[in-house]
Amino acid sequence: MLLKITFDYRSKNDIFEYLLYFYAKNYIYDYEQKDEKIIIKFQGEKEEIQAFCSNLENISHSIFLDKFDLKIIEENFTPIKKEKNFTKRSFLTRLNANAYTQGELLENEWGIFVEEEFKIEDEFIKITKENFHDNLKKALEKLKNKEKIHFKNSKGIYAFEIFNENLDDFLMPSDPKHINAFFSCNNEQLKILAGVEKPLMKLKFNAIFRQNHQLKDDYFKMKIYDNLFLFAICFELEKEGVKFLNFKKIEHFEDDFEVALIENKLLICKGYDYILPEFKNLIFQKEDKNFARISCMLSDFKNKKPLLLELSKKYDDIILLDKELNLLKLCLPKSFDEFYKTISQDEVAKRLLTNYTKEFTLPQKNLNVTNSFFSLFGMVGMILELDNDEQNAALKLLALADESKMAKGVRIDFKFNEQNEFDYTKTLRSVMSFKLAGVENQIIALGVVESLAYFLRDLFDDLKAKNQTDCALLSGSLFEHKSLSKNVFKHIPFFKLSDVPLWI
Repeated sequence: MLLKITFDYRSKNDIFEYLLYFYAKNYIYDYEQKDEKIIIKFQGEKEEIQAFCSNLENISHSIFLDKFDLKIIEENFTPIKKEKNFTKRSFLTRLNANAYTQGELLENEWGIFVEEEFKIEDEFIKITKENFHDNLKKALEKLKNKEKIHFKNSKGIYAFEIFNENLDDFLMPSDPKHINAFFSCNNEQLKILAGVEKPLMKLKFNAIFRQNHQLKDDYFKMKIYDNLFLFAICFELEKEGVKFLNFKKIEHFEDDFEVALIENKLLICKGYDYILPEFKNLIFQKEDKNFARISCMLSDFKNKKPLLLELSKKYDDIILLDKELNLLKLCLPKSFDEFYKTISQDEVAKRLLTNYTKEFTLPQKNLNVTNSFFSLFGMVGMILELDNDEQNAALKLLALADESKMAKGVRIDFKFNEQNEFDYTKTLRSVMSFKLAGVENQIIALGVVESLAYFLRDLFDDLKAKNQTDCALLSGSLFEHKSLSKNVFKHIPFFKLSDVPLWI
């Protein structure tokens, strides 16, 4: 008999490959990874196949693994021994976590015990099997005395304490079952949080928690323990009724791995540990890291014609056709006065401006903007009087759109002019007209984000009809906002999400 298992795996890293190798190494099998598929074939008798499948059940889940298909096929193969140097991972896995609960200290599948260093007394020390229990006892005593523990990894230095109403950078549950005491967390989100990579993820506070606490934000970052010593601390504290630890990053080396789940699609927001090492090295060696990041993404599309939609909260936006032609000519003004002067040359727009000033106060300030839709959102937000700072105004506009329960917003003008330049003045005039007509800010905010999605859809459809593109590659930090992403997912069915993070 020949068993064939096909996994959908949305990354080119070797995490799942190594786990398969570890749990299948005593069997005869063949392995192949290409085009977001991992295929493993195993040859044996019925009892051997059952034992093989039972062994694979021990594998920790990866967030990059979507689904798998299992079938018995009639085919013979000769397995090829492939020597490979796998990247060492310090993950907490089912293997070492379960061993601790049974009173045993074990390394994970990569042979690593605890890689992170902890500062429990005067200096950072490495946790070993020999000093594990002694340091665990000291750490628990210190935490219960309302003191902080520090630890260091490749991403930075962190301080943590038992949660006592303070919220710093992220929370960690002593047991995942406690997450819903504070947050609204569905099964898909929990599955991602508990993945072997243990990412950070923003969750929404639940109604009860919001009622009982004075909160600045509706969302906060959550992370599940990712090494054996943290797991042991949480495991022991949970026995005493402690539900959460509060973490603060006090020194930054690299971005932590952070993801978002939108419409059941996984977006990799930050952190470069899980892309190909050669990609990471290339990106961080270049002066223009964002350009290098884009080049790495596009290198995956050798036989396709992607339209890159690079929409950022930090850099100029790019709509790239054929890997080199930027279709987006967007030039935002350096001040609101420049905008008012430009539209005053048109009689209709001049009347709009006059009527608007009778009802509302127009912003009067210089602008520090990139040529991006995020900066345009900032100008819209300032016109709607959401904030006097362009970045805060943009974030508040996006928050209104993200939290909207309405089916749709108003249709805002997003258009190219006759010179094929994006006409930002039409967008702002459209917003002012709806504001003057008494439309609520949230309806306008949702309309602005929706209308951008429609604009991108129409552009993509036109290029696809001309056979100039066959898929849209979504990139850039603006896509971490669900109001934009879910509309783009809906209106551009031929899209791809890269495993290269949205941010750098």
